[in-house]
Amino acid sequence: MSKRILILLAAAVAVAVRETSAVTNEATFIIDSVNEDPGNTWTASDNNVIPGDGKHFKQLMGVFPRDGNAFRFAPIKKSVESESNEALPENFDARKRWPECSSLLDSIKDQSNCGSCWAVSAASVFSDRLCIASGGAVARNLSSEQLNTCCYRCGSGCDGGSPEAAWYFFMRHGIVTGGDYESGEGCQPYSIYPCGKGRNTCIEDDIDTPDCTIKTCTNSNYTKGYRADLHYVNTVYSLPTSEEDIMTDLYKNGPVQAAFNVYTDFMYYKSGVYSYTRGQIEGSHAIKILGWGVDDGVKYWLCANSWSRSWGENGLFRILRGKNECHIEDRVIAGIPRVPKNIY
Repeated sequence: MSKRILILLAAAVAVAVRETSAVTNEATFIIDSVNEDPGNTWTASDNNVIPGDGKHFKQLMGVFPRDGNAFRFAPIKKSVESESNEALPENFDARKRWPECSSLLDSIKDQSNCGSCWAVSAASVFSDRLCIASGGAVARNLSSEQLNTCCYRCGSGCDGGSPEAAWYFFMRHGIVTGGDYESGEGCQPYSIYPCGKGRNTCIEDDIDTPDCTIKTCTNSNYTKGYRADLHYVNTVYSLPTSEEDIMTDLYKNGPVQAAFNVYTDFMYYKSGVYSYTRGQIEGSHAIKILGWGVDDGVKYWLCANSWSRSWGENGLFRILRGKNECHIEDRVIAGIPRVPKNIY
């Protein structure tokens, strides 16, 4: 091996060490700042299994800013407070309200080191709502794989997309079924290898979006035809930036998709009711809101993330409610499913 190559290798190792040291120092500072503040309502930890190597958080933030088409795809729904005569409970969990759909509602996804949160959370919410609307008769995971790889109008797959365009895709083109990586479930299961600290090694540091498979199933063992497997929504909407409107729609129709700003400290969230404390903005992230509650007088949203069950509260997190924390109440999207006439 030449002297020049040895010098280049040594330089590369030195850079890697400096990067790792910087990440470690930042993590220690943030975790200590959060945990040593008696006024905080949440705890932080560096034991979370975050997809990727923990140095490229922005890679996981896959939500594009709203553009001119966002409200055309998902217009703001008029106030929904009058839609239900039932008083909203202090604590609510969709998994308990609709136990017939618990297998979907309780599912925690893993987007891997791909910025597909916009697709993963949208498909998960649509799956939940279709199950609820069908009274539990259609309890199948819909394909985040197809949405992430084939919705060109949505954006750039693993490099981000628009939640509003995702729901418009459901209405115009439909979506087939598809479960998690190597689940063997549905027409187009998720194809990206799950990876994270302490779990597995990512196949690529910067994953490319898989190719779109058009009008056919990638799961050779799935016997249902592609067209017969498509599912649609009848309407798509954005909810007003209103705590009551979001709660009412969730209580009546099921989970909703939300996008919010993520700061570095959120990556180290372990438990409790999160509110921003430390760190720079990493980007915008999409998740599923399952319910709400009150913890020691602090109101929160109950949310499902897509970084596996090794992160947060078994894959879930709670975030301050009613204060538009990190703009989580600004961008809430959902739709009303079209229940198949011939339920399988």
